[in-house]
Amino acid sequence: MTFEDGKQAYDHVMDLVSKGISVTEEIDMIITDIEMPKMDGHRLTKLLKDNPLTNSIPILIFSSLITEDLRHKGETIGADDQISKPEIHQLIEKVDHFII
Repeated sequence: MTFEDGKQAYDHVMDLVSKGISVTEEIDMIITDIEMPKMDGHRLTKLLKDNPLTNSIPILIFSSLITEDLRHKGETIGADDQISKPEIHQLIEKVDHFII
């Protein structure tokens, strides 16, 4: 699935939770950018990683904005991995790692 912003993604995950659907059966992983409208990728990651019903979803931050400070923030909020754009080959390797 693809969403236009972090809030749409978060609302979808929480809709699954509210229906009693196992999020890990429906979602293999989340790939998020840092800059998104309505809810940025860091906020999305923090909200999902702080919730015991959603914290097992692997979250990968894929952004052109990853600096040392932002990498540290991503680690602090629980991102499973972070890749700088445009490293598509690294993204593919990480997706394979998390879902295979």
